[in-house]
Amino acid sequence: MNTPLAPLHRITRACAWVGGIALLACALLISLDLILRKVFGISMGGADEIAGYVLAIVSSWAFPIALLKRSHIRVDILYSRLPLKPRIGLDLLALAGMAVFVGALLWHSGMVLLDSIHYGSVSTTPLQVPLWLPQSLWFAGYLFFAVTILVLAWSSLVHLHRQNMAAVSAMVGIHSVDEEINAQSSITRFGTDQGAR
Repeated sequence: MNTPLAPLHRITRACAWVGGIALLACALLISLDLILRKVFGISMGGADEIAGYVLAIVSSWAFPIALLKRSHIRVDILYSRLPLKPRIGLDLLALAGMAVFVGALLWHSGMVLLDSIHYGSVSTTPLQVPLWLPQSLWFAGYLFFAVTILVLAWSSLVHLHRQNMAAVSAMVGIHSVDEEINAQSSITRFGTDQGAR
């Protein structure tokens, strides 16, 4: 995949692994905290706070993964009945709407981060976490989301200029029924293969 999207795909793949490991670690941390409370009557403290930070950070980094995988939910009652060119128009309109949404997220999360840095804000818990630390990673996720949208839009416009409609649809369109069936059958095959081992 020698395109401008190739580095984004590599970064999102790494983010998916890091995010999954972070969520698993949070689940283990919370489970350990619950066991310690139930059995020994003690608490490590801060497990829920750390889990909250991790969930916010992982969520912001998951948006670009879903965008590149074309996994965001879209209503396709009319879309699937249209010819290719109108569908691409709707795809680009959806991408523009996403850009506006991400712009608002980026602006507000940036303001929150700047306020935390300016005032030296810390969490109101025993951990006293400097809030700029988790907020920086949270903001970076939205920033990467915005960059992903810009690169995707640029690549789509380049393909559109070359009249390569199929490539535009493959980048920003909704998965076709055949693609959904193939994806489900590959998941089923993977599960069957794992069970047979």
